[in-house]
Amino acid sequence: MDILKKYWKSFAIALIVLILLGMFFGIKNYIIYRQQIEITNICQNDELIAQLITKNINPFSKFKFMKKQSNDCRVLLAENTPEAEAYSPENLCSILDSATNSVVMVINTYVNDLYDRPSAAKELKTTAKLMTPYVYCPQYYPNMLILVEIKKKYGL
Repeated sequence: MDILKKYWKSFAIALIVLILLGMFFGIKNYIIYRQQIEITNICQNDELIAQLITKNINPFSKFKFMKKQSNDCRVLLAENTPEAEAYSPENLCSILDSATNSVVMVINTYVNDLYDRPSAAKELKTTAKLMTPYVYCPQYYPNMLILVEIKKKYGL
C-alpha cells in the first residue's frame, strides 16, 4: 500500500502521457488518411465513395464526398478530351457513366436538401458541356437523356 501511495502521481502522469500520445497518433493517422483521399481521384471508385459516404454521419460531409466525386469526374473528362476528340478510344466511355451518376447525386442534394437550384444548374451545365467530346460513346445518348430528364424534373 505504501508503494502505491508513493508512486500514484507518477502512475497517473504516465497514464495521461500514454493517452495523449495515443490521441496524437490517432489524429495524425486520420489527417494522413484524409490527405490521401483529397489527392486521389475517386470518380470511378464507386466502392470507396460508398464507403466514405456511409462512414460519415454528418450530411455535409457526405455532400463533400459526393461533390468531390463529381469534380473528379469532370477533371477526368477534361483531361481526356484531347484524346477523345483525336482517337475516340472506347476505354474512356466508362467515365460518362460515372460522371452522370455523380452529378445526379450532387444535383439531387442541391435541389432537395440545400434548396440551391442555381448551383445545381451550374453543375449540370458544366458536366454536360464536358461530356460533349465523348459523343462517339454508346453511353453518351442514354446519359444525356438522364441529364435532360433531371433538367426538366427540377426546372434547371
